[in-house]
Amino acid sequence: MQYFIFLFVKVREIDENTITQLKKMIPVEVGKQVRKFREKKKLSQTELAERIGKDRQYLYKIETGKVSSSIFTLAVIALALDISLSELMHEIKY
Repeated sequence: MQYFIFLFVKVREIDENTITQLKKMIPVEVGKQVRKFREKKKLSQTELAERIGKDRQYLYKIETGKVSSSIFTLAVIALALDISLSELMHEIKY
């Protein structure tokens, strides 16, 4: 005999202002993490950019939060830095 338990959880609604703030803040925080780990590995922007197949200018935009990177690009960056994606994202609070 199978029993199913249904839990009703109130889902938090996210207002438009919060979404706008996250769109601005998350790329900046991700960029700080990328830069921190890049510098920890003693790599220049050019060296890391070459490792991930991007140009230095694009990496600069990631590190300064001017662009929002895809999860795929972040995974490639983490791999190039020899860290896990979760380690890259670990300190990002929202």
